Amino acid sequence: MVRRAWLPALILVVGVLPTAQAQVKLEHKFIEGTKSASRTTTKTHQILSIMGMDLETNADESVLTTSSIGKRNADGTLPIAQKIVSIRSQLTLPGGISVTFDSADPNVKIENPQVAFLGDVFKALVGVEYTVVLDAKDKVKFVEGTETFDAKLDGLDPKAAAMLRGRLGAEKIKQAFEQEIGNLPTVLARQGEPWEATSTLDLGSDQTLTFRKRYEYLGTVEKAGKSLDKIGVRSLTAVYAMDPKSASPLKATKSDLTVESSDGTILFDREAGEKVESTTVTRIKGNLTLEAGGKELPTTLDLTLEFSDKREPTEK
Repeated sequence: MVRRAWLPALILVVGVLPTAQAQVKLEHKFIEGTKSASRTTTKTHQILSIMGMDLETNADESVLTTSSIGKRNADGTLPIAQKIVSIRSQLTLPGGISVTFDSADPNVKIENPQVAFLGDVFKALVGVEYTVVLDAKDKVKFVEGTETFDAKLDGLDPKAAAMLRGRLGAEKIKQAFEQEIGNLPTVLARQGEPWEATSTLDLGSDQTLTFRKRYEYLGTVEKAGKSLDKIGVRSLTAVYAMDPKSASPLKATKSDLTVESSDGTILFDREAGEKVESTTVTRIKGNLTLEAGGKELPTTLDLTLEFSDKREPTEK
């Protein structure tokens, strides 16, 4: 009799307890002998207004890269060979200048003499190979093979060389790789507990945009027969900077930018330990102070960045 009176009360208490939230471990895995291909698409729309004059630029670029993970060495290091396979780019620049480049066309050439050097930029990047070497704890130990790319710059148009110099240096590659794998939480992830990370986008010509981003675990979704973890991401702040030592005649001395809107998602394969897909759209607006010949030029910026990164099938 006592047990019959006690059991329903126990069930009632259990029924009102909060349901435990699922917690998952999100971590990158580097499986020896695996290969992958990824296509990154970047679309930008920029209006730079200098002293009331609007300069509009549109860009649509697609880059295919491959990655091949080798075997771990006796000292615990693991080599990951990476290669830029192809580039497609469509640019619309101020003054009605249009540029089209597709590395799949062996006869591709940019006819406009004002921007012909961009052909050298794209051609120099296609086929670039380097190796990121991880240590026993899967942290980047060093990058090798960038010397071949540096040697290419010596024979290029000076404008092309200036745009490329340092872009694929060992330190820049290391930083980009660490950012790519460093945006996952260091603790178990669960819904309602966001985390933050900082990443820097290299704009070339000694310019960078640094973002502070917020990430949040959103549970799982089914795609192509697989269960993938979904992560929401949005940029909170954006800081523009230009190296004071830049050779550019136009210097940026101040910036005050605001993230007007930002939204994105990452789909992560927990079993494989790799990102399958990511998309982000961010709009940035604000003021810049440019300087040329000792004269300050008040400037406003309206920039929309769209990024998409998706895994593609690889050859067996």
